[in-house]
Amino acid sequence: GDAATAAWRACGKTSRGMGATLVETTASSSGARNAVATTTMSMGSHKTAIFRVLSWAHSRLGRNTNMTISTGYKFGGEDRFIGFQLPDLMEPKETGSLFSSEEPTKVLILYQNTGGGHKASAQALKDAFELKPGHNFEVTIMDTLPLCIPPFNKSDKAYDFMVKHSFLWRYAFAWSSTAWGEKVGFAWYKVGFVDNLKKLFRSATPDLVVSVHPLLQVPVLAALKAIRQGYHEPRKVPFATVVTDYTTCHATWFDKGVDKCFVPTEETKAFGMKRGLSSGQLVLHGLPIRPAFCKQTQTKLRLRQKLKMDRSLDTVLVVGGGDGMGPVEETCSAMDRKMTGRVQIVVICGRNRKLVNRLKSRKWKSKVIVLGFVTNIHEWMSASDCIITKAGPGTIAESLVCGLPIMLNSFIPCQEAGNIPWVIENEVGDYSNDPEIVAAKVRTWFDNKGQLGIMSKKALSLGRPKATFQIVDDLVDLVKHFRWEPFKAGRLNKEMDRFATVPF
Repeated sequence: GDAATAAWRACGKTSRGMGATLVETTASSSGARNAVATTTMSMGSHKTAIFRVLSWAHSRLGRNTNMTISTGYKFGGEDRFIGFQLPDLMEPKETGSLFSSEEPTKVLILYQNTGGGHKASAQALKDAFELKPGHNFEVTIMDTLPLCIPPFNKSDKAYDFMVKHSFLWRYAFAWSSTAWGEKVGFAWYKVGFVDNLKKLFRSATPDLVVSVHPLLQVPVLAALKAIRQGYHEPRKVPFATVVTDYTTCHATWFDKGVDKCFVPTEETKAFGMKRGLSSGQLVLHGLPIRPAFCKQTQTKLRLRQKLKMDRSLDTVLVVGGGDGMGPVEETCSAMDRKMTGRVQIVVICGRNRKLVNRLKSRKWKSKVIVLGFVTNIHEWMSASDCIITKAGPGTIAESLVCGLPIMLNSFIPCQEAGNIPWVIENEVGDYSNDPEIVAAKVRTWFDNKGQLGIMSKKALSLGRPKATFQIVDDLVDLVKHFRWEPFKAGRLNKEMDRFATVPF
């Protein structure tokens, strides 16, 4: 009757949005049980609604009123109570957790398509989320360039142009890394972009936002802050950065406002500390690579048979990245001349169809396998004996996991420059931009199989095959840390301020 209706009205003012269902609200006084009220509450309204109900109960039913949950927990006297059933907050029993939403946990991974490495890292994280057992994740990866206003929505083309004219990229990288350049650049860059991110977050309602690009920390944090302040959003959406540069990286990777920042090496962790991030924010696991790399169980001979390679010949893998960059054709020609009949050469040209056609039309003295874009790069790497590639962080991390000695033949100035001394100092490879020297160096490796074996073991020791899954495990813990669970483990959570940014 009146008591139940009043209890419902006490919390009804906060029922905006459709989130979890408050199935039953029952109030009693002097031992007489009254009618049941049923309603629906938004996830962000639970906290305010509960306090409204308790305040009403204490004023109408007395301070001895207790509160019970459908799990059987209750507090206070035996004859006065308010009972809640919250099935929409309960985790299925097989997961081992008491409360969570029946809706999937929404993860939004943001990147910008400037180079292929950022998207590859985003896809690796998505794959690892979807392989995690006992959880219901809805993972979306998104290129945010279309959300930028001109001219920044064409940054991919500008990046490609500057990389080809390296003096332009060196200047842009250095200028934007200064405090003044960073401030001025973002003041222009954020115009329109932050508003579009706000619209994205309001429509997608993510439980977690992850960035795998250096230019996304500042605008994403600004958008999340604006949503909390402008819309009085009671919950905090956690935001994490996954750094995808190996050693040398841009200053904008690191922002003190992030909840977690995952780094691949000690060098990047040290840079993050200099940028003001705490040891609690910085987590070193390694670079996210495709989960297939840590699931590879077939032997080298079986893989060669599967891939229709010559099982008896030593194999050199030549990779030019997703876009077939670097002196790929010249390197293959030099290898063919230096090691005729001694090795087979596998060339992966990515999306560069012109390069594929040129290489296939040539007559080779050695066995040469020419491929375009492949989805089983982990198999080709595991079937090879060494790799020749540009100094991209993703390819280096994958090569280490496969135990491949690395011959670097090109690099993008600034962010990839530091990868070369890292490879050499760790004795897992060498560098030259001269195809003839590259071919001669690789030949010495095969002439001295003992040296090749030592380099392979060192590469395996530096590889981090579980990095992607470790990052995802920590991201899941981050979501749990900020998720609104007022009755966690059957108790009224004492840390309510952690889940909200607006006061009661």
